[in-house]
Amino acid sequence: MEDLGHSELFFSDYRDYWYNKDFLDLMAKRWDLGRYSTLLDIGCGLCHWSQLLTPYLKPNSTVTAYDNDIKWAAGNEGLKVRFKSLQSSLNFVKGDAHRLIFEDDSFDVVTCQTLLIHLENPKQALLEMKRVVKKGGIVICAEPNNLVGNLIKDSVSKDETLLEKLENIKFSILWEQGKIKLKEGDNSFGDLLTGTMSEAGFLNLQSYVSDKVVPLYPPYSKAEQKATIESMKLWQKERKTFDKTGRKYFEVLGAEAIKFYEDFIIKRAGNKVLTQIEMNEYYSGGATIMYLVSGSK
Repeated sequence: MEDLGHSELFFSDYRDYWYNKDFLDLMAKRWDLGRYSTLLDIGCGLCHWSQLLTPYLKPNSTVTAYDNDIKWAAGNEGLKVRFKSLQSSLNFVKGDAHRLIFEDDSFDVVTCQTLLIHLENPKQALLEMKRVVKKGGIVICAEPNNLVGNLIKDSVSKDETLLEKLENIKFSILWEQGKIKLKEGDNSFGDLLTGTMSEAGFLNLQSYVSDKVVPLYPPYSKAEQKATIESMKLWQKERKTFDKTGRKYFEVLGAEAIKFYEDFIIKRAGNKVLTQIEMNEYYSGGATIMYLVSGSK
């Protein structure tokens, strides 16, 4: 496989189904996006998020796609064509979210999606967002809690023992703790987002959660279900590499965490979810927690 950009394994088509269209219509009204014509998308990746917001901006808007990863900041002609069809120009810029390269009061809308969970200092990034947004503009952040999935039952986990459930939760918590200790972010920063924005001095704070779920159940015929399953298969294909990369989060926590990691990886060999899907037996509610928090200065 070619070198992956940051979070590339998260950028499959399932990301196109994170929000309901009528929910975005409602949020665009709440944020009054129709007043604005310039938008900065920080940690843009493949611009999934800004593509959703751009249609609500004024016609002939300008979107600046900003990312620290050289692969995403290099630009994408296909995306430029896509944004042109949305009556918007798209420019790519490389830079650090902690130190934005723009002047004060540069953009009507400054936004990010699943960026802050990867940053060493999300509060500093939020302060920078506040600095570069115009007075009368808006900062919008979409960030998750990534622990809650361990407590949601599906057709596999409903039969797990108490010990198995606790081990799954422990694995995810240790992963997060190690990531935080290595200053690579907090996978569930969404829980802290509103409070951190308040500490950063944002005004007019509004906090919501997305109402979207993608339930999986046979025969998995909906487009969003197919995209989700393809994403799960991709993760299974790359899981050894992903787990190897994640080992460092346990190493930094010490010998006991490493022993737990090694034992857990052995137990997790195989994928019961995909096995049930192949047999048309798997089902899940598909719930997640995605916070959408906005503020001004």
